[in-house]
Amino acid sequence: MPRHHDPENMPTIEEKKDPVFPTYLPLKIFDDEEYDCRTPEEWISLGLEPGCPDRKPVPGKALLPTDDVLGHADPKSQKLIYKWIDVGVLDYDKETKLYLVHKTDENGMVRDEEGRPILNGGKTPEGRAPLLSCQYWVPRVCLLFVAEDPRVFAQRVVSANNLRKKTEALMLYHLYVDCMPTDGLNSISKKSLGRMKLWALHTPKLKKEKRVLDCMACLEKEVRLDYERTMNRIIFDKVVTSKPQTFSYITLPDKEEKKVSEKGMG
Repeated sequence: MPRHHDPENMPTIEEKKDPVFPTYLPLKIFDDEEYDCRTPEEWISLGLEPGCPDRKPVPGKALLPTDDVLGHADPKSQKLIYKWIDVGVLDYDKETKLYLVHKTDENGMVRDEEGRPILNGGKTPEGRAPLLSCQYWVPRVCLLFVAEDPRVFAQRVVSANNLRKKTEALMLYHLYVDCMPTDGLNSISKKSLGRMKLWALHTPKLKKEKRVLDCMACLEKEVRLDYERTMNRIIFDKVVTSKPQTFSYITLPDKEEKKVSEKGMG
């Protein structure tokens, strides 16, 4: 969703706890479906009642724009304001994994433009009619069913948002490291590179394999580049760690402790 900033009064890095850069990855790709207590088909089937042939909308709340015209024309517009709005869930698309929702009217009812109730997901023998201005396809993480525990749903949204923040921060981190110049850095020594080549081509078959020998120049270039990037990464991590207030917007990757085997590999 768009974030609103005053261009004439942008907060400094030290004054702002959240990242300076706006979020750009969609929240739905970080959604954990393990939080769900029902399948999509089971949620939609809640609109069925015994003795009634028609399927009614399932009540819920969805994060939708307040301006339906601009909301359909430009969903990412900075002028839009998103709120949790009462909706009726009409249908589910298996391919896109999106739910079709319809905003309720002032009486809390789901009605079409002529005031008629919308049944069976709005489908008719002729097919589905074009979307109304108050209808949207939304991901599950932006849809709270009335029949589910709101506390669990809140945990679901928080979990997805935290994972998105971490992912975006790590993407920026690797971008910073990749953009660092390599001029003047000590490259890997020819002696070390020679040992790598010797060990890599140790088997008799590889020594005679022409395709392997033809790729050696490219592989050497990759090794040098990776070595220089590692050196830059060490320098970058050291600078960021030494000035945490200045670089508070940078997230360093978690250090993974390497497990040392108690016994040999043999």
